[in-house]
Amino acid sequence: MTTTEQDLHTVKPDLWRSIGGPLLAIIAILFLEILARTGYRIPNPPAILLIVVAFSAFHGGTRSGLISAVLSWFYFAHHFSIPGQPFQYSGENFVRVMMWAVTTPAMALMIGLLQRRTERVHELSSANVALETQIAERKRAEQEVRLLQTLTLAVSDAEDLHSALEVVLRKVCESTGWLLGQAWMPNEAGRIECVPAWHGEARGLQRFRKTSLDMTFSPGTGLPGRVWKSKQPVWVKDVSVESNFPRAGVAIEAGLKAGLGIPVTAGSEFIAVLEFFVGEPRKEDEHLIGIVSSVATQLGSMIQRKRAEQALRRSENQLRAIIDAEPECVKVVRADGTLVQMNAAGLAMIEASRPEQVIGKSIMQLMAPEYREAYRAFIGNILRGNKGMMEFEITGLKGTHRWMETHAVPLAGEQGGQPLVLSITRDITERKQTERRLKQLAHFDSLTDLPNRVQFIERLEQAMVDADRHERLLGVVFLDLDRFKYINDSLGHGKGDILLREVALRLSGVVRRGDTVARLSGDEFALVLADMGHVDDAIHVAQKILDVFHQPFRVAGHDLSVTASLGITLYPFDDRGADDLLRNADVAMYRAKESGKNNYQFYVAEMTTIVSERLTLENDLRSALERGEFSLNYQPIADCRSGAIVGMEALLRWKHPERGMISPALFIPLAEETGYIIPIGEWVLRTACEQCRRWQKMGFASLYVAVNLSSRQFHQKDLTASIHRVLQETGLDPTRLGLEITEGLIMQQAEASVNTLRELKAMGIRISIDDFGTGYSSLSYLKRFPIDVLKIDQSFVRDIPKDEDDAAIASTIITMAHSLGLKVVAEGVETVDQLKFMRQHGCDAMQGYYLSKPLPPEQFAELLKNGTRLDVA
Repeated sequence: MTTTEQDLHTVKPDLWRSIGGPLLAIIAILFLEILARTGYRIPNPPAILLIVVAFSAFHGGTRSGLISAVLSWFYFAHHFSIPGQPFQYSGENFVRVMMWAVTTPAMALMIGLLQRRTERVHELSSANVALETQIAERKRAEQEVRLLQTLTLAVSDAEDLHSALEVVLRKVCESTGWLLGQAWMPNEAGRIECVPAWHGEARGLQRFRKTSLDMTFSPGTGLPGRVWKSKQPVWVKDVSVESNFPRAGVAIEAGLKAGLGIPVTAGSEFIAVLEFFVGEPRKEDEHLIGIVSSVATQLGSMIQRKRAEQALRRSENQLRAIIDAEPECVKVVRADGTLVQMNAAGLAMIEASRPEQVIGKSIMQLMAPEYREAYRAFIGNILRGNKGMMEFEITGLKGTHRWMETHAVPLAGEQGGQPLVLSITRDITERKQTERRLKQLAHFDSLTDLPNRVQFIERLEQAMVDADRHERLLGVVFLDLDRFKYINDSLGHGKGDILLREVALRLSGVVRRGDTVARLSGDEFALVLADMGHVDDAIHVAQKILDVFHQPFRVAGHDLSVTASLGITLYPFDDRGADDLLRNADVAMYRAKESGKNNYQFYVAEMTTIVSERLTLENDLRSALERGEFSLNYQPIADCRSGAIVGMEALLRWKHPERGMISPALFIPLAEETGYIIPIGEWVLRTACEQCRRWQKMGFASLYVAVNLSSRQFHQKDLTASIHRVLQETGLDPTRLGLEITEGLIMQQAEASVNTLRELKAMGIRISIDDFGTGYSSLSYLKRFPIDVLKIDQSFVRDIPKDEDDAAIASTIITMAHSLGLKVVAEGVETVDQLKFMRQHGCDAMQGYYLSKPLPPEQFAELLKNGTRLDVA
C-alpha cells in the first residue's frame, strides 16, 4: 500500500465521523417533520433530538456535536414558535427555546471534550503498552548479552572442560527456568555417555540422573545420539511420548516433559551435547534454541581457543624442554661451526662441565680430523635450505671417543650477521651392540623369550637332518590356547601377556632336552619333539603338555582355568618339508578344537581334505545371502496353561544349490568365525519381523517372534540402532520381538553387555536366556541384567520325568525364575509326560516336536489358521 493510499485509508473514517452526526440530525428532523405533517404527534421530540446531539458529539467529536445542536435548535425554535409567525414565541416557549439554545451546545461541547479526552487516554495507553513491550524486549536482550558475557568470563576461568560444562548448565538453567541440565560426550567405544557435569533445579531427579549415567547411546539413538549424529539442535515437545527416547519411563517419574539437546563443537570437532529438560510439554522455542546455541557456540569457541593456547604452551614447553632437558645434544652453531648454544645433555656428551668451556669455539675442534671437511660441506648444504644427517667421531674434553649422529635444519634468524643452524646430536657408540641385540631379537620372541617362527623353522630343519642321520622320528606339535580371545578381551591385553609368559614357562618345563618350544604368534605355540624312537614318545609328551594346564594359572589375582588344543604330525611319515610339517600340525590342531578342545589329534591326510572342504564352504557362505539361499523356519511357542500359540522362534536354514540342506551346526559357527554372521543376522532379524507383522495383519495380533543373537552380533557397536531401524522399517511393535542370547555371550564383556541389554530393554524388547543351565554356574547376572525369560535347555527336558536329576533341575529353574519375576519356556518338549511335568511345575510356555517341528512360513500359517493348540485337558 502506497503512502497516499494509507492517508486515504485513514481520512475516510475520520470524514464519516465528522459528517455522520449532522446527517443523523437532519434525518431525525425530517422524520419528526413527516410525522408531524401526517398528524401523528411525537410525545417528546426534544428528547429525540437531544439523543441525536449526544450521539453526534460522542461519535464525531465536538464539531459534529455543535453542528447537530445548531440544526436541532433551528427545528426546535421553529416547532415552538407561534403558528404563522416563525421565531416568535409566547413567554413560556421563549424560555424553552433560550434554555435549549444554551444547554444543548454546552452538552455537545462537554461530551465532545470527554470523548476526545478518552481517545487521548486510549492513545497514551496504547503507546505505553508499546513502550513497555520495547523495554521488555530490550531488557531481555540485555539479559541475554549479560548471560553470554557472564558465561564467557566464567567458562574462561574454568580449570577444565567439565568445570566449564557445569558453569554453562547451571547458568542456562537459572536464566531459562529449565529444571535439569546435563552433558554427554563421546567415549572411546564409539558411543556417547553422560558425564558428571550437571545441574538440577528440582527434587526427584536422582533416578533419572542415575539412569542417564548408566546408559550410553550410539549415533541416532536417544536425544543425545540424535544431536550427535545430526550436529544440530533437537527439540522434543514431550519425551514421554517420543519413540526414540529410551529413558521415557524414568523421565515421567521425574516429572520431565520437554527436552532440548544442543551440540557443542569446536571447529569441525564434535565435543559434547548439552541436554535440558522442563516439567511440562512445550512447543519448539526457536528463541530459546538460539540463546542456548549461542552459549554452546561460546563454549565451543572457548574450548577451541583454550586448546590453541594449550597447544602453543605445549609447543613452547616442548621446545624449552628440548633445549633444557633433552637427553640428546641440542646445539646452535654458526656457518663456520662456532658454537652459539648447547644444552646440558650436549655439554655432558662432550665432557664439558660448564658452557664457557665450549661456547664461542668451533665445534669442529672436537671432531676427528677426517670428518672436519665433510662437516663444513654438511653445514653449507643445510644453509642452502636442505635437511640432512651426518655421522662422525669426536673426542671429548676428557679424551673419551664417541660416535655421533647429528640432524640439522637452518634457523630463520641470524646472529651477528651470520646464519645459524639448529642440530640435534645423539650418541651412537652403542649402535653396534644394539644391532647385535636386534639380530638376537629377530630370532626370539620378545614377550616370552622363546624362539620365534624364523628360529623354529631353522631348528626344525636341523632336527630333520639329525633324524635322517640317526634314523629316528621327529614330531611337530602345534598348540593353540582355547578361548584365549575371551580372556584377552575380558581382562585386557596386559594380563593376557602375563598368561602367555606363564604358559611358555610351563611348556619349557615339560619338554625334553633337545626339544624346542617356540611362540609363533598370539596364543599359538609350536614344539619340535626331536630324537623319538616311537610314536608313543609323542603321545607321552602331548599328554604331559595337556597335564600342565590342569592347574589354574594365577594372573594378577585371578585364577584362570585354561586349556589347549594340540595337533601332532610326524616326520618322515607325514611330510618332508618344514613348512609342510607345520601346516599339517596346524590342520590337526583345528581337528582337535572341533573335537571339543582340550585334547590332541594326530595328522592324517584326510584332514587336509576336510580343511579344503571347509574353505569351499566358507567361499559358498560368502555369497549365499546374495543368491537368496537362506530361508527361515518357525517353531511355535505355546502357552502351557491355555494351549494357545503365542509366538514362534525363527530358525535359519541354508539350502546349498549343489549340496542341499546344510546343517546349522556346520555353517553357523563358520559364519560366526568369519564375521559373515553380521549381515546374515540382520537379514534373519528383518525377515522374521516382516513375517511376524504379516501374520499379525492376518488376525494374529498377539504373536511375537524370537530371534537368536550370536556373539558377534551382540557385541557390534551399532546393534541397538540397527534393531531400532529394522523395527521402524518393518512396523513391528518392539514388544512383539524377543531376542535370545546365551549365558556365556552376556558374560563376555559384562559391563558392555549390561549397557546393551538396558538399551534393548528400554525399547520394549523382551530378552531371553537360551539353553539356560548349560553355561555359567554363577547366577548373579540374573539380577544384574534386564532379563525377561529363561529357556530350559532341552538336555534337561529330554529324560523327564524318568531322570530324577533332570526333573529336579528343571523344577528348580522354574521356581528360581518365578521368584525373580521371570517367565520360563521349556525347549524340546516331545512327549505328553514332559508337557504334564511342565504344567505341574508352573512352566509358562513350551516349544518342541510334541506341538510341532520348525515349519516353513506357508505351513506355519496353516497351523495358525487351523487354530492348532496344545491339549489342555
